[in-house]
Amino acid sequence: MEFLSPGFLWLLPLALVPLLSRTARHDLVHLLLRISLLALVVFAMARPVQHTTSDGGRLIVLEDQSASVLADEQSRAQEMLEERLASLAPGTQVVRKRVNSLSTLGVEMSLALGEIPQGASAAMLLASDGLSMSQDWGEAAQQILERKIPLSVMPLVYDQEEVRLVDLYAEGELRQGHPALILAVVAGRAQRARVHLHRETPDGDVLAQSDWFTVEGRQEVALSLEAEQAGFARFAAVVEVEEGQDQRSEDNWLSRPFAIQGPLQILHLGQRFQGAEDSLARLVGPGFTLVREGSPADFPLVWLDDIQAEDVSESFQQELQQAIQQQGSGLLMSGSGAFGPGGWSDTVVEDMLPVSFVQKEEKRDPSTTLCVIIDTSGSMGGNRVQLAKEVSRLAINRLLPHDKVGIVEFYGAKRWAAPIQPASNRIELERALNRLDAGGGTVILPAIEEAWYGMKNVNTRYKHVLVLTDGGVETGPFESVLRRMADDGMNVSTVLIGPETHSEFLVNLANWGKGRFYNVPNRFNLPEVILKQPASARLPAYRPGPHRVQGRGGLAWWAATDLESLPPLDGYVETEARPGAEVLLETVDGGHPVLASWRNGLGRVSAMTASPVGEDTVSWQDWSAFGTVLAQTLQRTAGEADDFRFAIARQGREVVLTAERQGRHRLLPAARVLGADANLSGFLEVAADRLEARFPYAEDQELRLLAGVAGQELKQRVTAEAPQALLRENQVDPAKAMPMAAMAAQSGGVNLADAPNASLPFSGGSETRLRNLAPWLLALALLLFFSEIYWRRRPTAPGPTA
Repeated sequence: MEFLSPGFLWLLPLALVPLLSRTARHDLVHLLLRISLLALVVFAMARPVQHTTSDGGRLIVLEDQSASVLADEQSRAQEMLEERLASLAPGTQVVRKRVNSLSTLGVEMSLALGEIPQGASAAMLLASDGLSMSQDWGEAAQQILERKIPLSVMPLVYDQEEVRLVDLYAEGELRQGHPALILAVVAGRAQRARVHLHRETPDGDVLAQSDWFTVEGRQEVALSLEAEQAGFARFAAVVEVEEGQDQRSEDNWLSRPFAIQGPLQILHLGQRFQGAEDSLARLVGPGFTLVREGSPADFPLVWLDDIQAEDVSESFQQELQQAIQQQGSGLLMSGSGAFGPGGWSDTVVEDMLPVSFVQKEEKRDPSTTLCVIIDTSGSMGGNRVQLAKEVSRLAINRLLPHDKVGIVEFYGAKRWAAPIQPASNRIELERALNRLDAGGGTVILPAIEEAWYGMKNVNTRYKHVLVLTDGGVETGPFESVLRRMADDGMNVSTVLIGPETHSEFLVNLANWGKGRFYNVPNRFNLPEVILKQPASARLPAYRPGPHRVQGRGGLAWWAATDLESLPPLDGYVETEARPGAEVLLETVDGGHPVLASWRNGLGRVSAMTASPVGEDTVSWQDWSAFGTVLAQTLQRTAGEADDFRFAIARQGREVVLTAERQGRHRLLPAARVLGADANLSGFLEVAADRLEARFPYAEDQELRLLAGVAGQELKQRVTAEAPQALLRENQVDPAKAMPMAAMAAQSGGVNLADAPNASLPFSGGSETRLRNLAPWLLALALLLFFSEIYWRRRPTAPGPTA
């Protein structure tokens, strides 16, 4: 026992005051009654308590009797609970609480925890289907784990047959003029159903309609929508059931508010086609505003459209790289002019692209006509004419089949030993060389002129004359003839046959004919006559069409756009997708990427290897989905359009507005509640780059506000449904049900669905109680008070008379 207010014990000596009474001293019983009465009052004022312990434990039972639990399930749960409670150990205290549709599982669990003293032996048993209008059980579950209280569960079955709408939300942000997806979630079972999306109410204009589908438990239905203008809107979804259970028509529709943001601002740089910007603006629609000037850091997307690298400064490219990799901006590069001769090689922009430039080379051996002039005069007798033949054979053997060869001999006169013919006629040319023999005089000029006239009408890249002689000297207009031959694109080289090492005459001929001079003293020093220089040529990467194109990428990229009707592409630049890049459009033949994308740092970079406007996409201009495809590409590539991402959560009459920073900055958020003339600036940072503001707001009103950066114009629209207008509990999405089995396993409880006969575990320790003794002492004091009165007034026997 202990006293909660021990200070009053200092008054205990006052209980002895009756000893001062002369009368009371003659009546010992009366004196004891008064002293005891005063002592009891003092002890009661000191608030005595007694510590008691109980080993039976306390069991908190939560019984879900909300609308989502079937009536048969509630009856079955009652019977199972009665059996379970009857088998508890003696001394166990049971507290039963009912959860109805006016409360939530999280709230009731928190209240139940408040009835369990700290350190007491306790357990919780939850009989529920796990469906709740609010998924607010996280805090209560954390407390259960921290206090080590076993939570056992008795899963109940909700209605899995009735078809109903359980959720309606937008995938991502809704923005004016942008294709978007509204997802309607249907639960139940139906062989044939479909969803309609209406404006404002179920009776409003139909905005979208799904195909017929089958529901087996839960089905997400995507409805494609393009918001016409920025602002606040309300959409209602209605499920139509043709084959399936549909007994509650009030569960067939849901209405939700949506915030629609303004057009996306894009920095567009491009100047290849006259009027291309206007054509692009019409193509992508009202969801985008193309801006011609600005810093990359100020825009969610930069579009380099058919622009040359020389037109973009290096400082701009560096800013662009930083905005993409560190701030999460996007980049779209498009156009055959950009990927072709745009000069983007070895730039920071090329390093960020999801494709690599392809530059193929072709080795070319240009065609050549060789005319061999051999001196067969008497001075070339013996080995000299044979050396001339060997040099001729080496020169001819260097030629390819597309080249041509002719042989002229001079011996006082000139003669075509072999007329100009393809070099592939090796047998005929060899026979002509074998027939040559020395004899006659040396007259070179007529033979040179004969070769000149013979090659005038030959159409090859190179024309070469090779003169082989022992250096005989004659006079004539050699210089003028050879220079005119050089002007006609013919080169003349000379070969000195014999032991002499130099011939000024032959050297001059080679200089005038822009050829080379060779010296062949014997068969061991045969020269390699250079007739042409093979070259490598770069092949153009542009591929003119038409080319069949196929789409890739799923619903997340293309939404409901039909890519089966893709027309042929009229031209593109061949590139290769880099490892890790996502190819979204590619050619059927060759698999070359037409549209590819990948993450780069915090941002995204996409590449379109054809011009959106121009000769590459002429056939696409009449394709009805081309504008949608281009708009989807811009939308998916763009980074965050705003510095903050806002979200609203309601907690009763209080609203929690969360602002998350997008990118690396230290700006502060601000918001203004529409219709309430209230500005919100008291944001507190609750985590890294996460700030919160709390304010009261009526539960029966839809919340609308404008948000953005403090000190700037507030443009972002945010909205939340009024809590009282939220769906009924039988329209809760099954995917959002409480994970009862997991919570039981983590807390050390049992799942009675798996182990119906298992004992309920309790937390360790015993429950300590404080018994207040003050009321008992006061009651005893009151009894003594009446006893004292009776004792004083009791009749007494008369004393003896004198």
